[in-house]
Amino acid sequence: MSTNPVFTIWVCFAFLCQIVCGLVPSPTNVSLDCHNFVNILYWNYSKPTEQLKFIVMVKPYVSNSQTVETSQMHLNISKYTSDPADNYVVTVTAHDGKEKSECVSIQFTYSSDFYNDNTHKCSVHFPDVNMSVHKDMIEVFFLHPYNIYKRDILKEVFLYTVTHDQRDSKYECFDDKELCTAVIHLNQRFDGQCIEVLFEGMIAAIPTSTYRNVCVSVQKPVETGYIPAVVGVVVVLLFIAVGFVWILCKKWSRIPQIPKFLQRSLMTTKQSPSAVQQPEQLNLSKMTSAAHTPLLMTDESPTISPVEKDSSTVIIPTDTQEEVDHDKSGLSEVDVNFEESEGFGNSSGYDSHKFLLEMSPGDLTHAYGPRPSVI
Repeated sequence: MSTNPVFTIWVCFAFLCQIVCGLVPSPTNVSLDCHNFVNILYWNYSKPTEQLKFIVMVKPYVSNSQTVETSQMHLNISKYTSDPADNYVVTVTAHDGKEKSECVSIQFTYSSDFYNDNTHKCSVHFPDVNMSVHKDMIEVFFLHPYNIYKRDILKEVFLYTVTHDQRDSKYECFDDKELCTAVIHLNQRFDGQCIEVLFEGMIAAIPTSTYRNVCVSVQKPVETGYIPAVVGVVVVLLFIAVGFVWILCKKWSRIPQIPKFLQRSLMTTKQSPSAVQQPEQLNLSKMTSAAHTPLLMTDESPTISPVEKDSSTVIIPTDTQEEVDHDKSGLSEVDVNFEESEGFGNSSGYDSHKFLLEMSPGDLTHAYGPRPSVI
């Protein structure tokens, strides 16, 4: 079987390149993590040595290329790719002394103007969305992208679309406004289940997107049939309470009240408990004896005979004398006057003073009338 001479030449050339370049292996698994304008390049290597170095070359589509040398297997190239609207090609080459490996490249961009099948697409996070959920609408507000990333290229109008319930609403937000807002009107057929809201924006040809799940709780209308029943129950309970209070008031009014002197005693007991132990002292006025006034006054003062002095007399105690005097003083003034007037009109010997009369030596008898003078 004959072979194509051109194919044979290509096989020989590849064999020679493998012999010449096979001394230093090429990096493998070159990848790029580019998100929110932070770009980090990664790669692997199978046979690292102490003298092994990697050369990273960044070639923008518009400006000049830049080269960086490192011994690590990753590199942050954000400062070499500062223009997010440009397209970049990055190559990685390994070299050990004077020998170099074949380069491995990757292409990436943030701008949709350079998208193709061989380009790695970088992403920018949509600003954090805050929502205020109401019964029939949702209020949305978030920061303008420039206020988040502080890139001069983002100083322009931010166009964004809100999609929900198979409807799109377009909005625009200028860079001089700190907050971007939107109002989402909910469908009348919305039954309270959660819905997905999609946010898509574009600024400086850089796309960004996010989505949020929103749940709106629909309050069921209160059935009015229960309202009369509730009102009736409340009224019945109110009447029962009023009747119970009225019965208590009547029973309370029938309870006898404590007399005032018992109330004072209880108050005194509460104020000074020692007062209960001491008996109450009654304040009695001191009785004064009234002097005996004789019913018949005579000019002659009575004299007492020696016999009368020697006769035994009965001594009345002071208390008894006071009682007698008190009994005598109990006579009314009218009675005294009456006795005096009666004595003056009809006097008898028995109304005179009583005294002992010696009839003979050793013989004594009682007599009435004026006493004889003592010789």
